[in-house]
Amino acid sequence: MKDMKIEECEIYEIIKNSLPMGFTLVDREGVIIDFNQQAEVITGYLENEVMGKSHLEILHGTTEREACPLFQYALQKKRQTAAVETNIKQKSGEFITIVASISPLFDKDQNFVGGIELFRDITKTKKMERERKNILPMFAHDMKNPVITAEGFLSRLLSGKAGDLTEMQHSYLGTIKDALTKVDELISDFLEFSRFEATEYKPMKSAFDFEDAVVQQIEIARKEADEKNIKISYDYPENLISIINADGKMIGRAIVNLLDNAVKYSPDGSEVTVKLSDWNLEVLFEVRDTGTGIADEHLPYIFDAFYRVNRDTRGSGLGLSIAKTIIDAHGGKIWAKSSPGKGSIFYFTLPKDKR
Repeated sequence: MKDMKIEECEIYEIIKNSLPMGFTLVDREGVIIDFNQQAEVITGYLENEVMGKSHLEILHGTTEREACPLFQYALQKKRQTAAVETNIKQKSGEFITIVASISPLFDKDQNFVGGIELFRDITKTKKMERERKNILPMFAHDMKNPVITAEGFLSRLLSGKAGDLTEMQHSYLGTIKDALTKVDELISDFLEFSRFEATEYKPMKSAFDFEDAVVQQIEIARKEADEKNIKISYDYPENLISIINADGKMIGRAIVNLLDNAVKYSPDGSEVTVKLSDWNLEVLFEVRDTGTGIADEHLPYIFDAFYRVNRDTRGSGLGLSIAKTIIDAHGGKIWAKSSPGKGSIFYFTLPKDKR
């Protein structure tokens, strides 16, 4: 029996020190009673330097329990494990950012008896995120100015202000202008996405006619649809109350992103169907295409930034992500249904509340 207990302790030590992340175990007072090797690597402290000492003082540089997510959850009697981002202090005195999985422990009488933290250092990742957020808008902004200048001069050439053009020259310059327009659209997507990333998007709401906005965006989408001989049909109930309180400009952007996506992935000569309907206390927008469809393994990720199901298709991979940001900020929901070979249906809802 004694040998079995020794063996169990050895197994526990092996498991603890094999974890690919830091592990700390604290008692009800926040005193560290276990600390693994990865925790030593992350914090710079050796196990014997922290054992029996205050978790709050050693890693958080304070005696205030509210500064530690583990104790915040314990005070709220939250039993579930939670993932949080927080800062801790290394032995060197430098603060680093960690993502931690915290688990408060309670006895049968609901008394807090201690807790477990599993954590990893994400300081470098956070730094790279900040750099990317700074570089992306700077790069896009610097690219946009020469594109606008080039488009302006091409327009002058095409209008004949620099002299007559042959039919072939006019055709070539028109192709270049169309390509620059697409580049300009990509840059605009990057700028808009970086703006959403930099600050939390808060809609500038006012009463506007949602049904009118849908009709306007359909007319805009018809230009590209006509090039592929795609018919866009529209259906809505006559008694639909379409005056809602929302950021009309940005809702228009969400609509056009979904329409553009439907036209882009639909084959030539097919049909895209747009429908509005009442959906409990919300208005429901849906756009249905007859494209190649989306496999089940891709559906959970299609609203992620830069995610593209088909890498050969033009676009930034930001259209659906931007649409989701806009709809979420309005308290709506956005989702998709799809079957490979049968096309896709994209939906979003917006509250009817006019306040």
